[in-house]
Amino acid sequence: PEKDCCYALYDASFETKKSGRVLFVCLFLWAPELPPLKSKMIFTSCKDAIKKKFQGIKHEWQTNGPEDLNRACIAEKLGGSLIVAFEGCPV
Repeated sequence: PEKDCCYALYDASFETKKSGRVLFVCLFLWAPELPPLKSKMIFTSCKDAIKKKFQGIKHEWQTNGPEDLNRACIAEKLGGSLIVAFEGCPV
């Protein structure tokens, strides 16, 4: 949503030049600029509780807009030039 914060757990895979296919769970923190301050405060205060509840999260990303969610941006955060594919699609 454009006017509210939210969390997303994603079970993903990527391939590297060295180790082949890697599976992991990542947590996306969606916090666009438009939500009211109270919504952002609640969002921030709940993050640790969510991470404790869902153990095994290997990566966490703060995203503020759709441009932060493309394959190239995610691959860069995972390992840059070492990543050759994300979710089976070349990067």
